[in-house]
Amino acid sequence: MNLPVLDQKAKKVSEVEVSDSVFNSTVNDKVLAQYVYVYLSNQRESNANSKDRSEVRGGGKKPWAQKGTGRARAGSSRSPIWKGGGVTFGPTNKTNWKRKLTKSFKAAAFRNAFSKLNKAGLLNVVDTLEIKEPSTKEAISIQSNFESPKKMMIVTAKKNENLIKSFSNINKARVVLVSEVNVYDLLNAGKVLLEKEALDYINNTWA
Repeated sequence: MNLPVLDQKAKKVSEVEVSDSVFNSTVNDKVLAQYVYVYLSNQRESNANSKDRSEVRGGGKKPWAQKGTGRARAGSSRSPIWKGGGVTFGPTNKTNWKRKLTKSFKAAAFRNAFSKLNKAGLLNVVDTLEIKEPSTKEAISIQSNFESPKKMMIVTAKKNENLIKSFSNINKARVVLVSEVNVYDLLNAGKVLLEKEALDYINNTWA
């Protein structure tokens, strides 16, 4: 299929042929949901940690004699049923939340994400985005040319410091290298401006 190529003012300057498998495939939301689940799991850190009875300080002495007191048997004041005792089946910082995805599944997720964006009208291929020096004003101007979306992501082929610095002061707008983008970011990006040069990487990696 062909997609229009726009300039910085959102005016069509040409067309580019793109892979149907990446930009026009049938969207499988289950694949996207699985990717998001794994991605968010990998962001988790095992910070919550509770101590069991062996880790709580104290409790070495038997509180009272085994027999003759009329009270229930007790071997330690750090038993889980005592106040200040250990926690039974509580969270530990040894939990491993990491999950893995195969290369073929990742590629399928990217194809689904780009196709979803394209069919929703949220994907624009731009010839090139150039800002001679960092300028938030110019960044806002570019954003307004593309209907001032609430959220915007610019995907570039090469690192562009002027572009990154210009958009850094705009809320919910970001510049990302195509080699570093992920499906979760694409699904939450809002409008995506994809540099024409980045199409080569996409076709070689995910088509």
